[in-house]
Amino acid sequence: MALHGLDAAQPPSAAKAKAMLDAVGGTWWNVYIGGPEASVTWTPAQVAAYEQEGISRFLLCYVGRQSGEVSRLTTGQGEHDGDAACQLARDFGMAAAGTPLCLDLELRTFEAAPGPSLDYAGAWCQAVRAGGLRPGVYANPAPLTALHAREARPDWVWIASWTRHGADPDADPHRATGVDAGFWPGQGQRVWQYAGAFGGSACQVGGVDVDIDVADAACLASRNGPVIDNGHPHPAGHAYTVQPGDTLAAIARHQGIAGGWQALYALNRAVIGPDPDLIRPGQVLRLP
Repeated sequence: MALHGLDAAQPPSAAKAKAMLDAVGGTWWNVYIGGPEASVTWTPAQVAAYEQEGISRFLLCYVGRQSGEVSRLTTGQGEHDGDAACQLARDFGMAAAGTPLCLDLELRTFEAAPGPSLDYAGAWCQAVRAGGLRPGVYANPAPLTALHAREARPDWVWIASWTRHGADPDADPHRATGVDAGFWPGQGQRVWQYAGAFGGSACQVGGVDVDIDVADAACLASRNGPVIDNGHPHPAGHAYTVQPGDTLAAIARHQGIAGGWQALYALNRAVIGPDPDLIRPGQVLRLP
């Protein structure tokens, strides 16, 4: 189930935000929860006001270290900032197990320090995952393509690849330009920022400069936990046979399972037994 949403530099009033969503057939807003390079930080009170207007789905974004802090693009800093991002999600009341949480990795940061920026992003993802949340990364296609080759990569991605200046009701995050269709191919693994200001032309909704996005539902958060998408079966099928060296976390990550290893374990507890760390080659696990 692909859901449209909006992303603006400054949060509009709650009533305006709802009217803008209605204009594009959207259901969610991006929320900048904070971070060391966040130029605008939303507050839990603003999110609560949006909820009062009937907006209940959000993409949570943390703005980490950027090109002005190249010396801090390290694994240690990434782990520290990942922990900080998890705390911010808790402050917003959206930190149930498996809740998606995104890191903003700007293209200029990747171009300034390709290796260190990916080290930082990978460590951030590992810390967020260890905190029980589901890490994603927002970036242009080049950083995401490089990140996919790494073992420490996000569970899902938010692709910045603009193709138009207005809403497209048929936009699909799995047809995003610039990123191989085989990278993060599962349901719940993609968001696409497809409309924005580029080429000297603005993108506006209701007179406000915005980016327009389309997301797999499972990349969105809510007060009640991760948004569940019951609209599509998983493309890999309904079962997975455990291979040597597998862990539940790795299977959940590579299969793009909303809710992470916790959701996979809950579905297969009768097969696995009481210890989720003890899975055996040859066991057949059901996929959501």
